[in-house]
Formats: sequence, C-alpha cells, structure tokens
Amino acid sequence: MNLHFSNRYVLNATLIICWLATAFIGFNGFFKSHDLLTVSLFDYQIPDALTFLLALMMFALPVTGLFINVRIAKWLLVISVLLYLALIVFDLHRLTPYMIVYLGVFAALILLKYDSSILYTALLIIASGVYIFSGWHKLNIDFVIDIAPRFWLYSLPFNYTNAIGYGFAIIEIGSGLLLLLPLTRKLACIPLLLMHILIIWKLGPLKLDWNSIVLPWNFLMILILIYLFRKSELSTFRIGSAQPMMIVLGVFFWLLPALSQIIWIPENLSMMLYSGKSKNGYLVVNNHLDRLSPYDEIPEKEKMLISLQRLSMEERGIAIHPELKIYDKILENFKSQIPQTDRIYYMPPNKIALKL
Repeated sequence: MNLHFSNRYVLNATLIICWLATAFIGFNGFFKSHDLLTVSLFDYQIPDALTFLLALMMFALPVTGLFINVRIAKWLLVISVLLYLALIVFDLHRLTPYMIVYLGVFAALILLKYDSSILYTALLIIASGVYIFSGWHKLNIDFVIDIAPRFWLYSLPFNYTNAIGYGFAIIEIGSGLLLLLPLTRKLACIPLLLMHILIIWKLGPLKLDWNSIVLPWNFLMILILIYLFRKSELSTFRIGSAQPMMIVLGVFFWLLPALSQIIWIPENLSMMLYSGKSKNGYLVVNNHLDRLSPYDEIPEKEKMLISLQRLSMEERGIAIHPELKIYDKILENFKSQIPQTDRIYYMPPNKIALKL
C-alpha cells in the first residue's frame, strides 16, 4: 500500500476517534444548555432537543465527509462549520481552541485527500501556529509560577525553578518555528511529542484528573507530529490550488493569535493554551446549597466559594470561556435563580477565603 495513503488512513482514523471522544466527554456542553452557566449572544436559549440535533449533525457531517467525493464532502464541512457557529451563538463556551484545530484538520484531510504535499503544508500551518503562539502566550510570570509547576516531574534530581518555567515556553516557541524548516523538522517534533505525552499523563485520571476533554486533542496532535516527522524529508512547502483554504488556516492559526499579542482577540481564538493569563472566577454564595456543595472550596465556612471552571468541567465536560463579560453574564444567571449569590472574585481561593 502506498505510504501516503496508509499514513492518511491512520490520520483519518485517529481524527474520527478523537473527534467522537470529544463529543462524548463534552456531551453536556455541546448537546445541552445549562441553566446557570450557558451564556448566549442573544440572551436566548434554544430548546435542548434542537441543540442536540444541531450538535449531532455538526459532529457527524465532517466524519461522513472523509468517506465521500470531495465535491459533496466540502459542503458537508461548510454546513458543519455553520452549525458550530450556531451552537456558539447560543452558548459562547463552545468556542474552544481544540474545536478550531479539529475543524482545520478535517478541512485539510477532506479537501486535500488527493495531494499529499499540500496536505502536509496545511498540517504544518496548523501545528506550527498552535505551538508558536501558545508558547508565546506562556511567556509570563503567572504561567511560570502557577501552571508550569503542575507539569514538572518532581522525581527528577533537581528542583523546579522559574527559569525552567520560562524554558518550557521558549522550547515550545522554538519547536514551532523549527517545524517550518525541513532540516530541523524532525528535531522539532521530539520535544513537542514529549510535551503532549506529559500533558496527557498529568491531566489524566492518575494525576490531576482535570479538563479531560483536551486529552483526545493531545492524542491527535501526537499523530499529526508523527505524520510530519515521517514525511519531513519527502515533502516541501507547497500551496498549489489550495490558496483559499491556506488563507483561512493562516487567519485562524497565525493572524488572530499574532494579533492577540497587541489587541484584544477572544481568548479562545488566540491559542492561549494553559498560558496562566486566563481569568479563573470563584463565585461566593452566602448560604450553603446542596446542589453546589461538591464544588465548595471552603466547606468549613458559612459561605460557599464555588470554582466556576470546576463546576463547568464537572457538569458540562467543557471549560468556561474565561472572558470577564461572560463571567458577568454567569453572575446574572446565578443571581436570577439563586438569590443568595454574592459576587465573583478573580484571585486564588486561599486569598478569597481570608476575605470571607
């Protein structure tokens, strides 16, 4: 069997499995609304039955497109993207970096199934953009002192330092840049593969057991890196007739993340992955409520302190889109249904506890 097609079969299969695993883990987020956490662009929630139908079609159509003629498949992909936009409009938390990557990879595999060199270029644009700008956003002290230590291997014979935290970010940026050069592409894949393996282990059930919905995406990125690694000596950067698609990929994986360094871009469009810059909102409720007790950070006190990210991940499988205006709408939702709701703090829970 031709090596290109055997590699494509593996990529297709991995993409389908990871895509459907994401749908399963995030079922309550993508297929349902939430009475307290859902934030709609129009302050209107559509019925769950309609949400379920839209999400089912959105997840099914790209998978179907992998197996049929490109002329039909491209319209299924377009419809899926439009359905995803509709789902976002009625719940802004559904806009996530991993979904953008998934749809980008679907576009590459569906529209470029007969041209391996252009497919290689598309995957290179996606992967390099993710790593360069994700690493760029990590060059801040909050990532270094709060996020990076959680991923450190404390069994090593030397301790974690701030320099190591900055080193993580620099290595990610550098590896993303080296992916663009044929001579250094294989070298760049190695630290990135190790990074994804570490993330899967640390976020998995044996360690932090946190944000499980990104685990399938990390598996997909591993397969993409292996694909780039194996074909690095055979492929060149070529666009050909796929210029419109490359422009779209360039906008989402390069232009918007780059602009987010200087102007406001919605966080989940900026590849700000575990950067330490995100706002973590903690909701104060003046009385104990049974429904929220599993998420109470200070059960020994009279008031409740609820991690909204934890609440969302536990009950919906997806994270909150961490913009202040969205947190404000969530606070309105809570106050309209739970009169005991006080306010949202954006600081570590131990510091909030001292104020209560």
